[in-house]
Amino acid sequence: MFKVENKSVKTMSSITAENIKKLDIACKELSNEDKIRHVGVINNLGKLIAGGFKAGTSPLIDTDKIAMTYMQMQLDFKMRQELDEVLGPIDYIASRRTKQLIISVPIGDNLVLISAEPDADDKKIIKKAEELFDDISISEVNLKNKKLFCKY
Repeated sequence: MFKVENKSVKTMSSITAENIKKLDIACKELSNEDKIRHVGVINNLGKLIAGGFKAGTSPLIDTDKIAMTYMQMQLDFKMRQELDEVLGPIDYIASRRTKQLIISVPIGDNLVLISAEPDADDKKIIKKAEELFDDISISEVNLKNKKLFCKY
């Protein structure tokens, strides 16, 4: 079973319950991939709105730090967007640490955050994420041909 955190948070992008359900399904399917620990969608305020940790997976950091990390990931993404005009938009951000692979992929104002074991194949995960999330539309943003994904 896939654990999902509270999704009652309203966002400025007005994501519908139907879209959250679609995002949850995509998160769950991606979390079934080998070596993935967490797949979640973070809104523009840094709150988890879909997905979560794979059942049976323990977070490496405590709950308060997880919430703070979500906000940090969103802030990092917003700061990097300042270079979009010169370098083009972000397709994804990947960070490999000794204990964790972290991938973040923008979907409109939201981020798909993926964490996996450090020896996981980031290219394979990103490709699978693109396949799962490309057809989900959020806030009038169609994700066709949009690159994807991220961490907690």
